[in-house]
Amino acid sequence: MIHYKIFEDLNNDLLKELGKVKNDYLFHVFQLPEWLNTIVNTSREYKNLKVVVIYEKKKIILVAPLCIYNVHGCKELRWISSDTIDYNNAIISKSFNFDVIDFKNLWKEIIDVLSKHCDLIFFHKIPEFIEFKRNPLINFNYKNYQKSYQLILNNFNYDVFYNQNNNSKSKQTDRRKEKKLYDKNDIKYFYNDINLENFYLIEELINEKITHYKNKKEKTFDFKNTLIKYNYLIKSIGSDVKFNLSILKKDGRKISAIFGAIFKEIYYYLIPITYNTQFKKYSPGRFHIVNLIKWAAKNNIKIIDFTAGDEIYKSDWSNSSFNMFYYIKLNNLKGLLRFFFLILYFKLRKNLLLKKIYQLIKYGF
Repeated sequence: MIHYKIFEDLNNDLLKELGKVKNDYLFHVFQLPEWLNTIVNTSREYKNLKVVVIYEKKKIILVAPLCIYNVHGCKELRWISSDTIDYNNAIISKSFNFDVIDFKNLWKEIIDVLSKHCDLIFFHKIPEFIEFKRNPLINFNYKNYQKSYQLILNNFNYDVFYNQNNNSKSKQTDRRKEKKLYDKNDIKYFYNDINLENFYLIEELINEKITHYKNKKEKTFDFKNTLIKYNYLIKSIGSDVKFNLSILKKDGRKISAIFGAIFKEIYYYLIPITYNTQFKKYSPGRFHIVNLIKWAAKNNIKIIDFTAGDEIYKSDWSNSSFNMFYYIKLNNLKGLLRFFFLILYFKLRKNLLLKKIYQLIKYGF
């Protein structure tokens, strides 16, 4: 017999329940109790939590960290999320069969109950898979809007991968750029585990990333709030997660950096940046990824997860991909304006020209 309970705050009872699912359950690093607790405690918006815990008898089979979020007066059912979360998904049991009709009916009942308290349902950043298992919450009402990319390192041979994914012209270009970049043999790679003592490195990285976005008139994020979240995370996260910053320097000067999190032998590729130097034309970020791949293989990392995104380099450096979904449902007329805005957003993002126009209007010319 399966049943559920909805928690409305991150109290000790809920944190105790979440503590039970750290082992023998499937989820991404972003659903760790410490990560969710960070988002809730560093965001004023998350006041109305609806964390769903589903049980089979006394055993947890699924945790869905949901909330009701107020967007300009529209009450929206969504996942607890932020710019520091790339996948919104449940924590699920490895062994439970989620295809059974009892589970599907119960999940529908839960959504119906929560819908009475909101004007709109908006789920996004929903991955097709949770680790190796198909996401049990996705159904035909969910819409595919982009892909997420991974490089699987089991039985991986870099030379074979490179030769299969690059033609003779691109190989020639790589050789030319590599020769220029590595001239004088003053290239060095540094891999730093991030803690509070060297957190200033993350501050520098995020500041550079935001400047890069603003210069390109692209979507950016809140500098102060993002720093607060990562600082809080690094203070509270357990030893099962490592934050790592890789820096590529030439002649002692930063030319590329990659910030990631390592959890369950997966490297989550979070924030990359190519610095605006005279060496940018030699694609230092590309050679940095090559070095990261080789470093990851030597350090027993099984997967580099580039996460979702339309960037070409993600598909170029992956050998596996899966779909990302969104789901929008209007519950009443109060959510109508927000509903049309979201529908328009997902239509625009499929057209590169319209997407660029949208970004210019929203973020300024």
